Amino acid sequence: MATRFPARPAEPASGFSLVECLLAVAIFSLGLLGAGALISERLKESRAAHSYFLAEMLAQDLAARIGASPSAAGGGELGAWRRQAASALPGLQCEVTALGGTPPAYRVEMRWPTGADDAGRLVLWTGQ
Repeated sequence: MATRFPARPAEPASGFSLVECLLAVAIFSLGLLGAGALISERLKESRAAHSYFLAEMLAQDLAARIGASPSAAGGGELGAWRRQAASALPGLQCEVTALGGTPPAYRVEMRWPTGADDAGRLVLWTGQ
């Protein structure tokens, strides 16, 4: 006669099921996608801010040159400045308009590409 041992009491299951693991991985991957999109957007904004900073520095340089010598607003000096500025900020376009007056006043408008569908613009006046 075989001896019968009493059945073991049922133990609660421990560990994770496959569905729980897949759900955790899906939630984690959505978080990573959101973080990646946020980082990408911040990098784009950082590049645009840097280009605005460069344009402002270039505009201040041009305004100082015009203030020192009003003839710098046209001719060879402006061409040399444009070449130098284009190497610092690719795609930069600059228009200098004489407004007249004594001392002479000038309007400087600068435009440059900042992204695929956006362009930067900076306008400043020098003189009176």
